[in-house]
Amino acid sequence: MLTWMHDRPLPELLDKLMLAMPYLGTNLTMLPLMIAVALVLWLRYRQRLIAVQLLLVSIGSLSLNPTMKYLLDRPRPALFPLRGMWTWASYPSGHLILTTALYFTVSLILDRIYGWKWPYFVTVVVIVLTAYSRVYLSVHWPTDMIGGFLIGLVWLFGTWTAFARYRWAVKKSDLARRKTD
Repeated sequence: MLTWMHDRPLPELLDKLMLAMPYLGTNLTMLPLMIAVALVLWLRYRQRLIAVQLLLVSIGSLSLNPTMKYLLDRPRPALFPLRGMWTWASYPSGHLILTTALYFTVSLILDRIYGWKWPYFVTVVVIVLTAYSRVYLSVHWPTDMIGGFLIGLVWLFGTWTAFARYRWAVKKSDLARRKTD
């Protein structure tokens, strides 16, 4: 697959897009963004539970990435020069762990609050383009993408399930408060 992709380079504009895509799935950009979003949610909108959830998903993804890479220590592909952003071992893709867990969490929150379905489409597009870019840039094996996606799904389901209990408790206390008002 890497050879096939390498033999079919993209036009210059799409190649630049592939070099930029990883920034939508790295903790270098997403963690500071989630800290800012969490502060706004916490201080301005009093959405403390959502703020904590977004931070936990981001920090957990950040923690899972180097831990798994350290434990598994799979070398990066050496077939072609590595391009773009890459560090540590190859497996699993930390970009896919983060994009899967965080973007689906945001999509689920927006669906629950506003009933919006379009964020799921954006999430899938970002995940697919990020995965493609990592293999296209020769910094990951295709199986690294599968592993990162699956670990991201496990983290997504774990955190979403854990926070469901608190969402129910907050909803229940809001209903009780409204009855007394």
